[in-house]
Amino acid sequence: MGTVIEVSGIIKKLFLKDEQSCPLEVDTDLLQSGICDSLGLVILSAELERAYPSLQIFDQEIHRENFGSIRKILKFLEEKKVEIKE
Repeated sequence: MGTVIEVSGIIKKLFLKDEQSCPLEVDTDLLQSGICDSLGLVILSAELERAYPSLQIFDQEIHRENFGSIRKILKFLEEKKVEIKE
């Protein structure tokens, strides 16, 4: 499974331009807070697939319940049994 640091790093790189001062907690709602929109979730899912080669995300899995926060993303990755690169 991915780690908080890895996933938050991907989100910051994609949507916050590596902005370190932006408060991004594990339960921050990515959509409600304006960090990304529904198209952003698609972009995020593609980046996660690049970061974790064993991960395959289907279109119907890209929604708020799986990608709405870092905690939800980590849970999704755990359910998909993603192997992380050490």
